[in-house]
Amino acid sequence: MIRVMIADDQGIVRDGLNMILSLYDEIEVIAEAGNGEELLALLQKDVPDVILMDIRMPIMNGIEATKLVKQQYPDVKVIILTTFNEDQYIFSGLKNGADGYILKDTSSKEMIKAIRAAYEGNLLLQPEITNRIIHALHAADNPPAPILNEAVIHKDLTELLTPREIEVAEQILQGKSNKAIGEALFLAEGTVKNYVSHILDKLELGSRAELILYLQK
Repeated sequence: MIRVMIADDQGIVRDGLNMILSLYDEIEVIAEAGNGEELLALLQKDVPDVILMDIRMPIMNGIEATKLVKQQYPDVKVIILTTFNEDQYIFSGLKNGADGYILKDTSSKEMIKAIRAAYEGNLLLQPEITNRIIHALHAADNPPAPILNEAVIHKDLTELLTPREIEVAEQILQGKSNKAIGEALFLAEGTVKNYVSHILDKLELGSRAELILYLQK
């Protein structure tokens, strides 16, 4: 059973999400919050597996809430609910540890797919979201950063990462969980976790999602 919390300031959105998720026996919505502060208060009583987090909320928005959730409950997966007019928040969400993004108007099947992926430790970004994130990253460059070719990217990574870390990074780029990476590379899951932490530190990145976007770029 995947235990889910919903954080959104619009009651009609929470009701809609709750109704959709209730159709799937493997998912249980354990609580709802109208803002980040309410969410953090709920987490003191019960901790879910996955949080569906709206960005724009009063008192404490989804970006601030995501940062605090990941600091206090690092194992909880946070999926940001977004719309096409919220590009400016996307990069901040990744910096603060968001595990993925889905559009609010996505289909129920895609939403369940994203929740399952996050729960299993994988990253699922819809193509539309990936494009918007890459656009936001490029827009943040001033002047715009040159597009790097594969040879340059490879050279940079080999200077920063060990061969084993590059192997792990390649597996992460495929969206695999630590467990799946361990099985593929014959490593213990804890060892993979350490490799991931070292990679993020060396590349000065805040999350697996940000790492995937870095590697794609």
